Amino acid sequence: MFIEAALNGSRSKADHPNIPITTEELVAAAKAAVLAGAGAIHFHVHDHNGKETLEAAFVNEQVKAVKAAVPDIPVGISTGAWIEPDINKRVALIRQWEILPNFVSVNGHEPGFEQVVHAVLEKQIGVEAGLNSAQALENFISKGLLQECFRLLMEPEEQDVNAALATVKAIEDKLTDKLPHQTVVLHGVDSTCWEILEVAKYKGYDLRIGFEDTLRDPSGAIAESNEALVKAAFHQGS
Repeated sequence: MFIEAALNGSRSKADHPNIPITTEELVAAAKAAVLAGAGAIHFHVHDHNGKETLEAAFVNEQVKAVKAAVPDIPVGISTGAWIEPDINKRVALIRQWEILPNFVSVNGHEPGFEQVVHAVLEKQIGVEAGLNSAQALENFISKGLLQECFRLLMEPEEQDVNAALATVKAIEDKLTDKLPHQTVVLHGVDSTCWEILEVAKYKGYDLRIGFEDTLRDPSGAIAESNEALVKAAFHQGS
């Protein structure tokens, strides 16, 4: 069972005191998640004021530290448009990175996503295609970029599980015969997280879990850590 641990996302200490934000916190959280069984680490880089950023100084610092802490594990970060809304500046920032993640996630519904994909491919960074809808998938296909992605993230954002599963089916219907080599991760968010995780297991997809996706364990209680969420993902339904 492959699990990608999503350590923080856009959440803050106001959401949970154990959300890892600083470099030291990310290192500790990544180590613990890997010891719990995570096969990849994903996080959002933050500056010294706790704000999400793509600036090279902070990407270099945090990626270097996390990769050193879990040397045999792929490490990825977000390139979400909200981090830097100006697409030209976002691409310029990516091109300034010196310490490179193994992969980044790129959301297919965001304007200019194809420019981000080209920028990270130029640096030989792997691309996870973020697919929150069938349209996001169609965007990758229409730009001829689906085959450039090594992993596809099906990530329905709907908070009603039936609506979320309808989105998953719409994406799957478009994916027929379009997966020559990619692995597929399926994950939900907040209220759908654990039900979608069970669907992912049933369908044989890879999994994602962590504070980015949910603050709660399968019982509905607030989880203590990313490590606890990874452990719960392994044990749920077993």
